[in-house]
Amino acid sequence: MGPRTAGATLAALVLAGAGATVGAAPAHAAGTAGYCPDANGVTVIVDFRELGGATIIRCAPGNQATGLAALKNAGIQITGTARWGEGFICRIEGRPGPQSEPCIDTPPASAYWSYWHAPNGGTWSYSQFGVLNRTPPPGSFEGWSFSKDRTSSSSPPPRVAPRRPAAPAPAPTTAGPPPGGQPAAPPPVAGRPPDPPPGGAPAPSRPAPLPAAPTGPATTQTSTPPTPAGPTSDTAPATTDPGPAPTPTGTDLALPPEPAAQTGDGGGVPFATLAGGVLLVALAGGAVWTARRRRAATGTEPPEQV
Repeated sequence: MGPRTAGATLAALVLAGAGATVGAAPAHAAGTAGYCPDANGVTVIVDFRELGGATIIRCAPGNQATGLAALKNAGIQITGTARWGEGFICRIEGRPGPQSEPCIDTPPASAYWSYWHAPNGGTWSYSQFGVLNRTPPPGSFEGWSFSKDRTSSSSPPPRVAPRRPAAPAPAPTTAGPPPGGQPAAPPPVAGRPPDPPPGGAPAPSRPAPLPAAPTGPATTQTSTPPTPAGPTSDTAPATTDPGPAPTPTGTDLALPPEPAAQTGDGGGVPFATLAGGVLLVALAGGAVWTARRRRAATGTEPPEQV
C-alpha cells in the first residue's frame, strides 16, 4: 500500500469515526413552514443577510433533544465539518458555498454561523453551548445568523424577533335558536306589521290611516235645527189671511187659483200680501164692470161713449 493510499484510508477512518457529513444532508420530511402555532414545538430562524440572502422560518414540531435535532426536524439542510462532524455547523442550505468554505476543519472566526436562542416574546441571546450541548425548551426559538468579518461581540443576531404571532380570532358562528326551541324573531320589515309573538298572542293592530286633509278652504259645519212650518224669516211679519173675497154675481168671471203664500228673505212687504192686494183690486174692478154691463142691458144706465 503506497503512502497516498494509506493517507486516504486514514482520512476515511477519521471521518467515519467522527460521523462527519461532508456533503449536504438529505432533506427531512418533518417540519412545517412558518412559526410553530403553539408551545408544542421549536421555531427555527435562519438569517442569510450577511450572505446576501433572505430569512427562513420553520417549525420543528414536538420536543427537541438538541439544537441539531431542531434544525433537522424543522426540515433544514445542514453540512458539518470533515474533522468534527455535525458538532460544528459549516453550511446551512448549501451556504457558504464550497469555493469559499471547504468545511474541512472548524470554520474561521471571521466567517461562521453564529448560534442564538430566545424564549417566545423575549430577546436573542448568543449561545454559550454547542449545537449538541443544548436542549431547546418547548415553545422557544432557535436562531442562526451568518457572521462575516466580525468579532464574537459584534456577531449579528437574527433580524426577525423571536415572537410567535397571536392566534387568529375565531370566526363568528351563526347564532342558533334560544333555549326553549323558539327561533329568534327576524327584524321587522319597513311597511309591514310585526309578526305575532310565540304562543299565539295576537300582535297589536296597526292604527287606521287618517283621512286625507281637504284641499279647499276649511269650513266649519254646525248643527242646524229643523225648520218649522210657516214663515222662516225673523224680520218679516206673519202673513194674515184676508178671508174670502166677495164673489160677484154672474157666471162670466173665472177666478184664478190663489197663489201659495211665499216668504221673503229680507225686509219689506211680503209677496203673499202683495199678491192678495192685487187680487182684491182685480176682483173689485171686475165686479164694477159686470154691474155696469147689466145696467146697460136693462136700460138703467146709458152705454159708454166710444
